[in-house]
Amino acid sequence: MSMKHLFVSSLRTKFLIMFIVLTVIPLVFVGMISYQKAMNIISENAISKSQLKGTQLSQEIDGIFQNIMRFTEIGKQENTIRFLMDDWHEYDYEDAKSILNMFTTYREIIPMSRHILEITIINQSGKALSESKGLHTNHISSTINEEIDVIRHTTQPIMELTEFNSETVISITQPIIWDITHETVGYMNIIVDHTVILSLLEKASLEQNGLFFIQSNHENFPFTIYHNDLYTQNLRSETDFNNIFHEAESDQSVLITSHESDTTGWLIFGVVPEKEILKEANSIRNLIMLTVVSSIIFTISLYIFITSRLIRPISHLKDKIKLASNGDLTVKVENHSFDEISELGQSFNRMIEKIKALLETSINKEKQLKMAELRALQAQINPHFLYNTLDTIIWMAEAKKEKDVMTITKALSHFFRISLNKGKDLITIEQEISHVKNYLVIQKIRYRDILDIQFTINKEIEPFIIHKLTLQPLIENAIYHGIKNKRGKGFIHIIGDFDSNKHICFRITDNGLGIEEKKLAEIRRCLLANEPVQTAKGGYGMYNVQERIRLYYGEPYGIEIDSVYGMGTTIHLTIPMER
Repeated sequence: MSMKHLFVSSLRTKFLIMFIVLTVIPLVFVGMISYQKAMNIISENAISKSQLKGTQLSQEIDGIFQNIMRFTEIGKQENTIRFLMDDWHEYDYEDAKSILNMFTTYREIIPMSRHILEITIINQSGKALSESKGLHTNHISSTINEEIDVIRHTTQPIMELTEFNSETVISITQPIIWDITHETVGYMNIIVDHTVILSLLEKASLEQNGLFFIQSNHENFPFTIYHNDLYTQNLRSETDFNNIFHEAESDQSVLITSHESDTTGWLIFGVVPEKEILKEANSIRNLIMLTVVSSIIFTISLYIFITSRLIRPISHLKDKIKLASNGDLTVKVENHSFDEISELGQSFNRMIEKIKALLETSINKEKQLKMAELRALQAQINPHFLYNTLDTIIWMAEAKKEKDVMTITKALSHFFRISLNKGKDLITIEQEISHVKNYLVIQKIRYRDILDIQFTINKEIEPFIIHKLTLQPLIENAIYHGIKNKRGKGFIHIIGDFDSNKHICFRITDNGLGIEEKKLAEIRRCLLANEPVQTAKGGYGMYNVQERIRLYYGEPYGIEIDSVYGMGTTIHLTIPMER
């Protein structure tokens, strides 16, 4: 069966396709839409969360540096201005002591001061005051020297990464401006432990499961601080940061957000891997997939249940109908429910019973018609034989052959007594053999010089039943169509016994003229098709016997014929054992 024919003809396949179309495909479609919707929502939430975290991080950094930048208020004090404007003089130590006391006071009131490693104020000539060295002569840091023009023309603090006591720190340089002349009289340098910023980055990265960068946006003092997997790195080159940033930006599997600090002017970049964003989406995807798979399993289970409850009875009914259409009218549909299919099965059973009844009626009518035809044929044959026998008795009486007249008259009497048999069609094989012998007594008197007869009958078959006038027409055919047409003396051998299948078999062999091959083939075809043998000399006797045997017993019983032209003919007759 081709796949196309299977899809078109199989009801179970149609149900399967219907279930797939109505359940599996919508489930997959809804699952894909749900996953995409969840993906969009989670991505939006991740972006919002990252932006919120970046904003929070910016506010925390602003809070730290706002507190730290409060130390710059010391630069506006009168004694600080006096210390910075004048070169060395006799009041420097008193001013320095006052300034250092202010440093101490501010440290006590500002919480973030613990992250300040050093505070230094410097005038234009190099006179400096720091917490660790006190009053001393110093120069502005190398970075500030390189960018001195920038510092002189700005009032904003300059921040950079630098080294302090062999450690990386954040250096904040704030110009100190005299309010009267608005000129820069010196600078305040605050050294801040950069780990306070790294701890904020680390905390934000752990909470966000991503990576946060901090980059200075000052074109003359670029630097980058970032935290990555709890491993801290400090990059002082804008090129290094740009390489990392652009690699992350070109990667389609990450999300990048940016925020600017209001206090420091730093840019805070957040880089969140897509796999972190999709963790929740993947959980939802797995849940959707589990739901779809569970629904498919449920659908298949429902399909199997429905097909077992619906398709299987229909298939069973279809098989029974196919058997009935092939001629098996013994089929019956077993009903175990009370639904429409059960009603179809009951209707089918009633239909089969009616067909069987109609068929039996038709067969009985056909049998009666055949029997009427056979009896009419027998009625034509018997008078014909009677006329010939009476003619024989007449000429024997005229020839004064009283003994032969008595013999043939006695044989004729017995012959018709068995033929009539009180209207009954069945006799014993013993009676049929006696009937044949009476018939042959008459024929031997008529064909005294050309006919010899031999019987070989198993006594065990004699009690079994046979239809009357079964053997006599066959022997008559052997005489009239075989022996009568040959020169010399004829011989007929009649054998009766059981065959290998426990059937009763008769074999009538003559040494007559035989049958030509073409004519023999036609006779065999007619016997197989239950058609009269059309010959110039009748042939109704053999057809009569075959028709009655097939009518009463069916196949494989009946007549078979073998013949060799010029040598003789053998007729095989098979009937069942019936008592």
